[in-house]
Amino acid sequence: MNHNPLLGQVLGGLIGQAMSRRGMGMPGGGGMGGLGGIAMGSVLGGMLGGRRGPMGLPAARGGNARNALLLMMLPMAMRWVQRNGGVGAVLDRFRQKGYAGQTRSWVDRGDNQPLDEQAVEQVVGHDELRQMAERLGVPEQEAAQAFAEIMPEMVDQLTPAGELPQQADAVLEEAGQTLEREIQDVDFREIRKT
Repeated sequence: MNHNPLLGQVLGGLIGQAMSRRGMGMPGGGGMGGLGGIAMGSVLGGMLGGRRGPMGLPAARGGNARNALLLMMLPMAMRWVQRNGGVGAVLDRFRQKGYAGQTRSWVDRGDNQPLDEQAVEQVVGHDELRQMAERLGVPEQEAAQAFAEIMPEMVDQLTPAGELPQQADAVLEEAGQTLEREIQDVDFREIRKT
């Protein structure tokens, strides 16, 4: 799995802010060191920048399009986790399907083991993946790859101390709401430019 620094920055900032607002100390400062507001908007604007195609994804292909796909998939992945019982329940689903080593690596400190598209399809389900892909206007395989990249990073950011905090689901919900607001703000600024 290729670690995506921008995905780590966005998730680190969102989750770090939500944890901070809940008084949850983060070892080593965590996340983006308080990246929020204007700085978050700049990161998101850079990920979403350029001409838009379906579902707000940049029309051009390449790194920017990949980052935009990850960003647009991120709130969907967060909502999927919430709809499926929260972070702990989703980790249990991955374990039950034979991915205990991967889930342990995401929670523990250190490198995250990768997840592949087949694992995502087994755990998320073909119908859910198809719906996400349709909403994003991409093939199912691309949606599965994006989800496979997001899940380990999301869990890693939620578990800075090497264990799942009790407030993980509340933190994830708040981070998702903040992300959706920030995406709307970036879209609004882009519309005003045209």
